[in-house]
Amino acid sequence: MPKSCAARQCCNRYSNRRKQLTFHRFPFSRPELLKAWVLNIGRGNFQPKQHTVICSEHFRPECFSAFGNRKNLKHNAVPTVFAFQDTAQVLPQRPEATEAPGQPAKAPQPSDHSYALLDLDALKKKLFLTLKENEKLRKRLKAQRLVMQRMCGRLRAHRAGLPGLRAGLRPEQQS
Repeated sequence: MPKSCAARQCCNRYSNRRKQLTFHRFPFSRPELLKAWVLNIGRGNFQPKQHTVICSEHFRPECFSAFGNRKNLKHNAVPTVFAFQDTAQVLPQRPEATEAPGQPAKAPQPSDHSYALLDLDALKKKLFLTLKENEKLRKRLKAQRLVMQRMCGRLRAHRAGLPGLRAGLRPEQQS
C-alpha cells in the first residue's frame, strides 16, 4: 500500500516522490515530540499509526542533518511548514464525538483526508508552479541534448583523425 503524507492538505505520496522528497515516521518512542507533531499537522482527532509518515516539505531546512547521501531529521525536529498557517484552521473534533444525545446533527465538517480539495487556490498555485518548473526542465533537457549532439560530433571527428573539424560539419561544409 503506498504511503502518503499525513499532514492536512498535502498530497505527496511515496509512490510518485521526487528525488529531494523524503518521508519520516512519527516519533512514537518520544511522547512529547510525538504530541508536538500531531498538534502541528492540522488534523483534528488524529491518531497516527506505526507506519504513518510525514514528508520533508513540512520541515525547515535546519531540521535536517546530512550524512553521506542520506537526508536525516535531527532528533528534536518538529514539522512546522504547512499550507495552512493559522492554528484556528485545525479541524475540530468529529461531531459524533462532541454532540450530546438527542440534539440535532450539525453540518458535516470538511474532510481531513489528504486527497480532499479544501483549498482550491493553493492547489491551483501549486499546479502552475509545477507546470512552470516542468517547462524549465524541458528547456534545460533540450539544451543538454544539443550539447551532447555537439560532443558526439566532435568525438566522431576526433576518432576519424580530423581534430580540426568543427563538430557535426563535413569537410565540404566548413569553407
